[in-house]
Amino acid sequence: MPPLPPPDIDIRAPLIRTVPAGARLHRFHERAFAPIWFGRTGTGRLDDPAHAYGVLYVAEGEGGAFSETFLRRPGFNLIDPALLARKSYAVLASRRDLILARLHGPGLGVIGATAEVTHGGLPYDAPQAWSKALHDHPARFDGILYRSRHDDDELCLALFDRAEPDIVEVARRPDLDEDWFWRIAERYGAGLAS
Repeated sequence: MPPLPPPDIDIRAPLIRTVPAGARLHRFHERAFAPIWFGRTGTGRLDDPAHAYGVLYVAEGEGGAFSETFLRRPGFNLIDPALLARKSYAVLASRRDLILARLHGPGLGVIGATAEVTHGGLPYDAPQAWSKALHDHPARFDGILYRSRHDDDELCLALFDRAEPDIVEVARRPDLDEDWFWRIAERYGAGLAS
């Protein structure tokens, strides 16, 4: 079980990372919906357990977005054609700098966390407690920066809905069955299931 946030989290100084305004953020999402969606379902790893605030999941690179979407079943690298048909790809950006709490590298030890918080499996009670603690921290972070569970070279962001007014769509590719997508898939040895 991952550790829970320490009682003194409010007086600790989490390490931060500033994502500059205009930086590209990558996301695969359900084609039927807009790509900017701050979910309140409580089913995501870093969602709010009380459903009071929404969280948008994006990645700094397309590989992080791909791995978090299409490699969710470890050891199974075949992409279901129905899943592929339901997904779309979007590039987003922020109109202002985003201040993120680093929940990776030395940022873990500073606040009393471990990599299990973002890399462990279900249940998500501990990760969601960390999300709530960092959301409510006096620093008023825009979100959390963490390493992808499925490709730890990639950095992902869980953005809190306080950033929502500043997130904009830059580009969208509704059809994934194209060469650019399969070049990403090839990095992971992934292919289309028949």
